[in-house]
Amino acid sequence: MIPHSRPARREAIAGSPAARVEARAERWGLAALVGGLLITVILMSGTRVALAGADSLGNLAAWTAAAFAGVAFAASFIVESWRGHADWRRRLPFVKRAVDLVAMSLAMAMLAYLVVLAVANLFQLGFRGLTVDALGGGALAGAAAAAATYASALSGARVTTDGLATLATLVLFIGTMASMLSSPDESWWQLHFSQLGNLADGAAYRFNLALILTGLVVTVLANYVGHDLEQGLVARGVDPRWRVRLLAWLFAGIGICMTVAGIVPDAVSVPLHVTAATGMVVVFGVFVFCAVRVLPGLPAEVAGFSLFVVIGILVAVALWVPIGYFNLTGTEFIAAGLLFAWLLVFVRAISAYSHGDPNPDAPVPARPIDESSAG
Repeated sequence: MIPHSRPARREAIAGSPAARVEARAERWGLAALVGGLLITVILMSGTRVALAGADSLGNLAAWTAAAFAGVAFAASFIVESWRGHADWRRRLPFVKRAVDLVAMSLAMAMLAYLVVLAVANLFQLGFRGLTVDALGGGALAGAAAAAATYASALSGARVTTDGLATLATLVLFIGTMASMLSSPDESWWQLHFSQLGNLADGAAYRFNLALILTGLVVTVLANYVGHDLEQGLVARGVDPRWRVRLLAWLFAGIGICMTVAGIVPDAVSVPLHVTAATGMVVVFGVFVFCAVRVLPGLPAEVAGFSLFVVIGILVAVALWVPIGYFNLTGTEFIAAGLLFAWLLVFVRAISAYSHGDPNPDAPVPARPIDESSAG
């Protein structure tokens, strides 16, 4: 029996969910490597191009990585959903689940695009004047696509609350930074961040798309937050229905306002854009107020940090108007930084809240004394 125990154990490990996820991610990475290599070699045949800039290898590699990463994320998410991961999502309407999948996949694709593009620009600064041929470019593009696709396949297989919060933060931050660095309007910061999305160029499209996708991911995140809250409330013997519905809709409202602000740039409609941007902050304040009031057992540190963020945003507004210490760009920068710092902290706290002790104030029972060992 003993000689057969090790092969059986290896087979059990190989067939484990974690091993299946890892194997699938590696296969996707290999497919992206080969696909990126072939696409680049075909499109670059007989030419030499720079690492970054217009019509560069970086642009081609970024688009290739984005395509493979988005598809790999969606495929992994669908397969693991069929296998029962996050099966609570089956209660959601089919249209909502489909929109969520598209939003997450596009956000992951955009993140892959921005990261590959940023790396290409950094290497171009380090290797000034370097150009590559089709074969060398194909190898580089394939490697970039493989890395992005492998990470996306793993992410799609195990979507979590804090993972979605991180995805939303990265897409908005990197997308905004890319627009800032590539905007032809060097004085945009003298007005406001929305100025980045007002021009009809690539920088504006990236900024607006980052807002749209980040907002959509936040609406997906609202369901995950609601599920965590439901588990925590049930564990504490509290009726979760109206509390979860209220907080989940308020959380989704933050994302909806952000999406509208990206769909309708400042140059298209100032009233609608400003209403959406302002509404995002107002809905956030209402969410914090309601969460503190209706969530029993919410850690004091979470409530305190949430109130600190609200106060910090109000102070930033006051430093703009009426004090005039800095302009609207400074206020938006501080408000966005505080808001997404809160997001990352809050989702982790809520995840712990869902698994926490339902009665943390209950006395710990004393251990019985073993009289046989007493001195």
